Amino acid sequence: MRTEECFSWSGITAGVTILRPDDEVGVRKRPLSHALVLYLHGGGLLLGSRTDLPETYEAMFLERGCTLVEADYPLAPESPLRVIHNFVDALWDWVSDEVAPRLGCDSVFLFGRSSGAYLVLTLAGRLTETNGACKPTGVIDFYGYGSATDPSITTPCETYLSYPTIGSKVVDRITQPEPVTSGPAERRFALYMYARQTGRWADLLGLGDGERDPFALTQRQIDAMPPVFYAAATGDGEIPYATSKSLARKLHAQTFTSYGNDHEFDRDTSSPDGRQAYERCLTWMEGLV
Repeated sequence: MRTEECFSWSGITAGVTILRPDDEVGVRKRPLSHALVLYLHGGGLLLGSRTDLPETYEAMFLERGCTLVEADYPLAPESPLRVIHNFVDALWDWVSDEVAPRLGCDSVFLFGRSSGAYLVLTLAGRLTETNGACKPTGVIDFYGYGSATDPSITTPCETYLSYPTIGSKVVDRITQPEPVTSGPAERRFALYMYARQTGRWADLLGLGDGERDPFALTQRQIDAMPPVFYAAATGDGEIPYATSKSLARKLHAQTFTSYGNDHEFDRDTSSPDGRQAYERCLTWMEGLV
């Protein structure tokens, strides 16, 4: 069962897709029948949409009885990093306080891939320090990071230096005058290429020269983090595996490693690693509810 909704905050409206298993009677007997997963997509905070999670993996969540809430959010450079995080905070409040109770879900997981994983990790970190806030049952991180200004991802990326050079004029042509909450790759991928070729990712996020990510995970937040499942690939040419491995260790995360594969190793649904990663993740979730 698929329904479409919208969420609005401070004049910015984003699409939300809610997926629920069809067999309501049979669902009650499934291990994750009272679990909701809030999913945020990747795209470097510059592009992407809530529709990017392959149907194969959506079906795996639904088969276990999960409710999936897939949400768009403001993108840079139209919206600076502060606005993106504030929107995600408000989105969490809406999902945890209104949507989950309405759908009969008492366990809420956060799930993100790449930059979406960065958003859910840092959201979970902030929630550890927010008195009275609903806390996530767990956090699912597929090849994410804990800071948008980590030197390992804000220096020019060799993977993208082999592509044709993208100049700042292209960025100016792509950037819209109003907030954007869904950005197809065919229209906005050049933004990401520019960021990775030049190392000026932080500029596109509205951060000043040398400014550190004010929303990056702190050690205090890491120490108080709910359980984390972390999946990454050893051949990742965008978010170095060493960065993922280091963060996963600090978080004491349950891990899945895809050996030899690249960044979005789960994009190819015919590859066994993707299905194995999600099977491992779902089993981990069952142990928390």
